[in-house]
Amino acid sequence: MLGKALQEQLQEEPEIAEVVMLHPDCDIESFEADFIIIDAYTIKQKKPVCLSKAKIVLLDYGLSEDSIACLLISNKIDGIMTTDADTCQLLKAFHAINDGQIWIDNYKIKALVNFADNSKDSVVAGSLSNKEREIVIVVSQGLTNKEIAAQLYISEQTVKTHVNSIFKKLNLARRTQLVPLGIKLRADLIS
Repeated sequence: MLGKALQEQLQEEPEIAEVVMLHPDCDIESFEADFIIIDAYTIKQKKPVCLSKAKIVLLDYGLSEDSIACLLISNKIDGIMTTDADTCQLLKAFHAINDGQIWIDNYKIKALVNFADNSKDSVVAGSLSNKEREIVIVVSQGLTNKEIAAQLYISEQTVKTHVNSIFKKLNLARRTQLVPLGIKLRADLIS
């Protein structure tokens, strides 16, 4: 219903030709759209990175800042829209995204910045072993313990042990709290 309403609103916009709302049962390969609107559950299931021409817009149903940060890092997302955005804001967002900008409303940006600041204060990366740093990087990309084990050629139990050790050392409780550190560690590897 939301996808149909958006399509009707955007019909009169010449540079925004096709908007598709993806859901878990859709065949992602059958779409050739300018914009794809997708929720967190579907993006985790479908990984629409193969649609490089389409602009991916994440529909935020009230996701936490750490969930959004993790999704932004591990997926090609061009914008984040809230379900309560008015028509004027939706049009502004689609035009900005169409022009190559990333759209995230100011309230969400402030929350993400505050989340990152609070997370970095509690992180002491120097206390982690090389393997734990490697684990932090892949955890921050949204991989499961099983996926991490396969990627790093270690057992799933070893991954669990490392993750628990990281949590204790950094005084953290959730995997998503590792996202800012994962970004920093990945950036340090590149530079």
